[in-house]
Amino acid sequence: MAKVAFIEQSEHSECGIAAVTMLLNYYGVPVKLNDVRDHYGVPKGGNTMYHLKEIFSDFGFETVGVKITDTVGFFRENNAPCLLFWEHRHYVVFEKIVGNKITIVDPALGRKSYSLQAFSAHFSDVALLISAIDETKEGPVRSEKSHDTLWKTLYKERFLIMGLVLLTVVIQFLGVGIPVMTQRAVDNYLAIAVDFTPQSMIVSVCIVFFCYYLLQGMRNTVITKFQLHFEEKLMVVFMKKMLSLPLNFFVNRSTGDLIFRGNLTTYIQQILSTQLLTTIIDLVLVIAYFSLMISYSIELTVISMTGIMIIVGSTYIYSKAYRSSTDLDIQLNGQVHQTLVELFEGIETIKSIGAEEAFYQDWETAFMRQQALRKKKSRVSGWIGTIPSSMQFVLPLLITGVGLFGVNEGTFTMGELISFNAISLSFVVPIVTVMNSATQFLILRSYFGKLAEILDQKNRRAEATAQHIDTYESIELKQVAFYFSKFEEPVLKNIDLKIDKTEKIAIVGPSGSGKTTLLKVISGLYLPTEGEVLLNGKDMTTIPQASLRQMISVVNQNPTIFQRSLKANVLINTPDSTQEVLLQAITDARVDEMTRLLPMGLDTLISEGGMNLSGGQLQRIAIARALVKQPQLLLMDEPTSALDNISENYIMKRLKTYDCPCVIVSHRLNTIQHFDRILVMDKGEIVEDGTHEALMAQNGLYSYIYSGNTDLVDWAAGST
Repeated sequence: MAKVAFIEQSEHSECGIAAVTMLLNYYGVPVKLNDVRDHYGVPKGGNTMYHLKEIFSDFGFETVGVKITDTVGFFRENNAPCLLFWEHRHYVVFEKIVGNKITIVDPALGRKSYSLQAFSAHFSDVALLISAIDETKEGPVRSEKSHDTLWKTLYKERFLIMGLVLLTVVIQFLGVGIPVMTQRAVDNYLAIAVDFTPQSMIVSVCIVFFCYYLLQGMRNTVITKFQLHFEEKLMVVFMKKMLSLPLNFFVNRSTGDLIFRGNLTTYIQQILSTQLLTTIIDLVLVIAYFSLMISYSIELTVISMTGIMIIVGSTYIYSKAYRSSTDLDIQLNGQVHQTLVELFEGIETIKSIGAEEAFYQDWETAFMRQQALRKKKSRVSGWIGTIPSSMQFVLPLLITGVGLFGVNEGTFTMGELISFNAISLSFVVPIVTVMNSATQFLILRSYFGKLAEILDQKNRRAEATAQHIDTYESIELKQVAFYFSKFEEPVLKNIDLKIDKTEKIAIVGPSGSGKTTLLKVISGLYLPTEGEVLLNGKDMTTIPQASLRQMISVVNQNPTIFQRSLKANVLINTPDSTQEVLLQAITDARVDEMTRLLPMGLDTLISEGGMNLSGGQLQRIAIARALVKQPQLLLMDEPTSALDNISENYIMKRLKTYDCPCVIVSHRLNTIQHFDRILVMDKGEIVEDGTHEALMAQNGLYSYIYSGNTDLVDWAAGST
């Protein structure tokens, strides 16, 4: 039976679609998790079994959900890969049952085998079986060839690689020449001794030393250059890809995992530079060494090959054991990293609620799981992994012992024995290197798989085909809908909205009604799932990103302040702003009041995340950052929620003097009464649109909220 290829889940909620993707691939439908995720999305709470059944159906798979009572009997009869509900909250793939062992493929942990008792403890007794496949039905997703960034980068470095190969080959053949010269010296020592003086010996050794030293120095220089160039280019590609991806890519992904994937570029270049090229050269040298050994003695070659077979066999067993734990080690490393990121980023909240011990326990649990796995790997390495080195240690003794009999019988000379011993050791070293490299290449495959998962991400934003837009005229949303998953209710639906030049618009509504999401769609941070967003009558996805970001300023609900000076935070994307524009922005945002109280004014260094500032001060800096850009469209999501009333009223009055259109999400209705239009949202739709006076006269949701009512259930009941 073929194995189910492991596909790792990248988000905490996508175990279901990862398991489905594994089964689709197993049954001959070559799709990628990225493409399945992009098409169907991932619900916030994960997929139900019904959702997964629908996905299978779209690809022509008929499935049957079953409740299993006799686990062992059932799987012995139905020993074919299927989807299992696991621990009442997770999905895995059943692969096979052999004897008293059941093997599953877990999207979070990889391939694992359980005893029947342990399996029953985890299995939730529900499975989704594949009963029939319509091979004529074409699925909604087609996956293209995997990202070839690695090979493109290697190709660009081909001259460095060729130079590295050439230098390594010369060094290796210099090493081959030493045993041959040793054999001739030993066998002809009497003739050589007549003309060979200590001075000539010293000169000869020095010449060989300096040749080897020069070649090794050149090789190390080329390796270093290759490593730096390769890592730099791969990391640049990775960072450009990350920054080009839409915001919703980052919604369910952990910061720690993304940082870990970025750091994998270093590990990849280390393995490639130290293992790949050496392995290729070693394979060539093995043939050369083997030919020399045969020419000296077939009997000794057979003995050497017997020892080498033991080395190869033990290394294979070690690699197989090592492979099963490599992917899990990488995943646990990412979990430990993520726990540390959460701890340090949320240290103020953790200390405020006294949760230090709870977070320590979370870290310790993840860390100890990783340590336990590494101890297991160390035991395997200690007992199985040392067999090759032990065989390398004893093999020369064995060859020497057997070879002495040959010398006595006159089969070969003492010089040939010494030379053969040296060559056999040189033969064993590349064999061991190649076998060890096989283990490293397993790690490389896991590493690059994680990196390629990012590089293969598709960006729905098309290549910018429209020209740069300098002047804002209007933004129009036509029948826009947005959802994170096809299996969830839309966050936005039936949105028709036009924002003309100079309009001041406020968006209000209950929490969770879609206000923030609407603002992100208007700004282009989220692309609509349905409908279209037109900027000056042109599809926003065709407009260059630089043009959008230059025209639109956004103040987020939770602005991030970076660890740099206050001035640098305000000018973070507008370093060429004049002093006059800067002073106007910080005055209108009331940042000038802050600077008078700070010892170094605008040059005061802000701590990471703005921990040395209050929430209101952070919001002021974010507003100043948006204003200094002199935007043609200003979008603000509860920009003054942490400000006092005086500061809030002042800033709102100043915003009204700006000529650009402004859209503000606010829960403080008294601050937006003077706006040209007020949009009222409920359950993802714009349910009311008008001025304050007009909306109050309608006696609808706006009037209900403005009057101080908080029970929206009563309002909903009264409006039906």
